[in-house]
Amino acid sequence: MKLLITTLLFVTCTLTSCGQKKTNESKQEKENTIMIPISDKYKDITAENYVDRMFEKVKHYDKEPQYFIRPTQNNCLFEILVNDILVHEEYSMEILGSPKNINHAILQSGIQTVTVRMYPLGDAMKRAYDTEKTITTLLPKTEMNINVVKYEAFNISSDLDDEIVVKEHTTPIKKGTDEFIGAGLPYYEYKFTFEADVPYNITGWREGQDLTKLDKEPLEQQVLSYYGKLKNIYLDKDEDALARTTFGDFLIIAQTEYFSKSHIQDLWDEVKGNLYKKNIEFQPFENYIMTFYGNGKIISLRHPSIEPVDRRLRGRSAFWFKYKGESSIRVFFPSIDLYLPKGETLENLRRMEY
Repeated sequence: MKLLITTLLFVTCTLTSCGQKKTNESKQEKENTIMIPISDKYKDITAENYVDRMFEKVKHYDKEPQYFIRPTQNNCLFEILVNDILVHEEYSMEILGSPKNINHAILQSGIQTVTVRMYPLGDAMKRAYDTEKTITTLLPKTEMNINVVKYEAFNISSDLDDEIVVKEHTTPIKKGTDEFIGAGLPYYEYKFTFEADVPYNITGWREGQDLTKLDKEPLEQQVLSYYGKLKNIYLDKDEDALARTTFGDFLIIAQTEYFSKSHIQDLWDEVKGNLYKKNIEFQPFENYIMTFYGNGKIISLRHPSIEPVDRRLRGRSAFWFKYKGESSIRVFFPSIDLYLPKGETLENLRRMEY
């Protein structure tokens, strides 16, 4: 009898201990989610007030110009950055059908810098035309034509007369020839500028610390810590936490593109809807590189762009998951860009803010 009581006590204590352990683990996970770095400005943001609060902050003007790029490539793959913010990438033979909005990379009026990164075709020709050749260097006939265009009105008209060409730029050629200056190279990068006139002036990441000057190992660990906490937000389907973490970042987009309330509602519905994708299966944070944007003020963990790479992951965010679509398994790659305000410690590395 004494042995039975002792055994029952042991089992009870063990179960209690296990239960306590699980409770503590659950509590720790919740604390980790809550402790994700957020600006004090956004700590009262919730899923319920997200749309109204953002609409209150977006200012509207008599003129609301929007700037776009219209790139056309020949014999290359490419990335385009505006003010060192990635605005478009193309790792296939496809030609961009519609111009790409770049307002979110323009924080104020003045001179804006465009960076063009050009890569060889690699196996893109194989995939598009079923050829056998892999192209590892840029070709003599490689070319990029980029138009920067402007629309004065908020609602973009289909009438081409409403489009103002701000800048036309073509890749440089070797003097006295029509041959691309970067022919024979595995990578070529060049820059040009244009002038923009916008009614807003946003601080954004401009006041962030230069992250390239920080010790790389603790910086990487802090980014991974942030990604881990954000992962918990998705797994917990925590709408309020997601609202707080994305508010400042998406406020920049809403302001620079002059969103209406309905546009903001559509944005939040899409962002929130990502929590409820079916059978979310996060993939390991691996095979990434630390990538810096915004002249060193922004960091993101991404898969490499330069060959050899897995073309399915090329240039994509290291924060990604698989989920069940209507008829097949799909993937979602939210781009998670972080910055660190001046005067703050590394533990406060967080999403960009207005």
